[in-house]
Amino acid sequence: MNIGITDATLAIVTINKDMKSSNFPVFYAENEKELQDRALIISKTMGGMVHDVLHGTLIIVRH
Repeated sequence: MNIGITDATLAIVTINKDMKSSNFPVFYAENEKELQDRALIISKTMGGMVHDVLHGTLIIVRH
């Protein structure tokens, strides 16, 4: 039996320049297209899934 943390937030991608985090890396985008492009590239690199949490903010989570 494997016991441990399997879900983890890996990064935040946002167009909101006021968003800060001391726990996760935050990547800023200038517009919606750049937001989607960055999130896709980062998620592929880190092996995560992209989730839309608020308008203009995406999180990348490993499941």
